Amino acid sequence: MSSAPPAPSPPSELAYANHYPLDIEPCVPVSVDGLITHVGFRELFVRAHEIDALSVALPPATSGLLRILTAMAARVTGLDKATDVAEWMDRRYDLLEQAGKFDRDAVGEYFDEHAGGLRLHDPVRPFLQDPRLATECASSSGANKLVLARPAGNNQVFFGHFTDAEPAPLPPREALLHLIVQLYYGPSGQCTPRTVDGQKYGNSRGGPLRRALSCHPMGRNLFETLVLGIPEPSLWPQGERHTSGDSCPWERTELPDPLHAPGVAAGPLSLLTEQYQHAVLLRAAPDRDSVVDATITWALRENRPPVRDPYLIWDEAKDGTVHPRDAKAERALWRDLDALVLQNRGGESRRPLIFEGLSGSQLPEPVFEGLRVIAHGFDQDGQTRDRTYFSATTPPLFALLSSFGASGDTDLAGGLKEGREAAEKAAWRLTAALRSAWRAYTTPFAEERAGGAGRSSAKGGAGAKGDGPWPEGALSAYWPAAEEHFWSLLAREDFGDAVTSFGRIALEIYDDVTAAIASEPRGARARERTRGLVRSLLDDGRDR
Repeated sequence: MSSAPPAPSPPSELAYANHYPLDIEPCVPVSVDGLITHVGFRELFVRAHEIDALSVALPPATSGLLRILTAMAARVTGLDKATDVAEWMDRRYDLLEQAGKFDRDAVGEYFDEHAGGLRLHDPVRPFLQDPRLATECASSSGANKLVLARPAGNNQVFFGHFTDAEPAPLPPREALLHLIVQLYYGPSGQCTPRTVDGQKYGNSRGGPLRRALSCHPMGRNLFETLVLGIPEPSLWPQGERHTSGDSCPWERTELPDPLHAPGVAAGPLSLLTEQYQHAVLLRAAPDRDSVVDATITWALRENRPPVRDPYLIWDEAKDGTVHPRDAKAERALWRDLDALVLQNRGGESRRPLIFEGLSGSQLPEPVFEGLRVIAHGFDQDGQTRDRTYFSATTPPLFALLSSFGASGDTDLAGGLKEGREAAEKAAWRLTAALRSAWRAYTTPFAEERAGGAGRSSAKGGAGAKGDGPWPEGALSAYWPAAEEHFWSLLAREDFGDAVTSFGRIALEIYDDVTAAIASEPRGARARERTRGLVRSLLDDGRDR
């Protein structure tokens, strides 16, 4: 009996190979058993239970890509359809406990259906791009503008010698990541002008995640990470934005009207994938092996209606408004840990909504015990200045914080806040004491000019010479030591002596920093006069 002829290759692989189909091309870097490899979207979902995590070197791209892949995961699992919370929770529990991986047939069906919208260089439906920019923009923005670390226009060169006259082309898989960064973290202000229906504008609003700290649940593998990242129905916005219901941009053929006021997101898919304010169009080289140009401009003239992104920490300002917590490169993730886990923080401030449904009773025990948090931040201002980006991961800690789903916070969860506040109090006193000691030491006869021994220049009086080098150097030593001590307190599940123990760390660093002046009369006097500000922390802790 003769063997059957081989099945023909799918059309996307033959007719559209030069359009860079993202479902097939190895475009996403992932870690498998500690080794980095690249996979297409199809392979990523089929092998998600074998993949440790995404391995993208660009944290803001990881943040945006996680939202895109999570929306796809909701589609593949059907968790975008169940609206009853109890039913939804049961289905997720079964997925995590019994299936443990994405269904191969469901993955194939999804990417077969939407392959047309997943081609990076498609002339009609390029992935997450607007093909109308080819005619609506008289000029392009340049490949350098696409990459936030490159200088563009008249900006100075800092990170590499790139010029608009000779822009370095980008491999398509790198251009994909920078495209995602532009849509989620792009700047506000002046941009390449775009003309729509005779109306020309050259300014845009900032991306939806600009300068925000994005925090995601992280499982033992990528399958768990994506499933745990799907928002539960109670967190879905209820807008009626599209006649076809809630969907992702690559799932539709119609493009949004740039001059039309946008509506509220229709559900979890548009919440995760369609909050952008920028429109982008990449231009490939003739052989389509690289991206040589890009146009970046405005997508809408009006702001999208506000929605609560489920991965952001929300803080209440003094005027009562609620805003996402800013990403600050100098602030380690452990200092935001209480904001990630505490239910009761006062006012409208609250932890990321995604963690509301991650309790021991709602997850299989092995999944719950391995659950961590990964945070991606882009330290930016609200307009055009980009400073630096970073990622941080916590150890498995949710098993210690069993308050999820309960009515209140455990003592240990409350201790996180006490520990963080004690560490910050010690840092403040260390800084203030060193600032005062430096001023007293470097300003001769400051007391006499101030009118007596009781009126020194410790608060910046006459003759003070600024903060000096001591505070910055001390904090660079203090914060790593404080972080290590914080995790040890958490491991012991005891924050009772946090004030005293962080005070000891601060006092030791104070003594080390000022040791060089201890042998001089004026130095010893300045050192001892302000040492008590730190030393008193030990007494404060005993009085608690």
